[in-house]
Amino acid sequence: MKIDKEKKEKDKIYSNKIRIILTEIEMSQQELCDLTGIDPSHISKIILGKKRCLSLPTALRICKVLNKPVEEVFTIK
Repeated sequence: MKIDKEKKEKDKIYSNKIRIILTEIEMSQQELCDLTGIDPSHISKIILGKKRCLSLPTALRICKVLNKPVEEVFTIK
C-alpha cells in the first residue's frame, strides 16, 4: 500500500541584503567566500537573486560571517 505524500511548495528567497551589508562592513564578496567556504559563483548567484532556494546551512554560514540574523539578511515570500 502506497501512501501519497502531498508535496509542499518550498519557500523561496524573495530578496537579500548581502550586498548592502558587505558595503556597510567593508567586506568584499571574495572575503565572504573565503570565510564561508562557499564557491564564489554560488555566492554571486545568491547575491544577484538567481539562486532563490538555498540550504539552511548555507544561509546560516553567510549570516554568521556577516554577524546578522537570518531574517535581517534574507526575505522569503
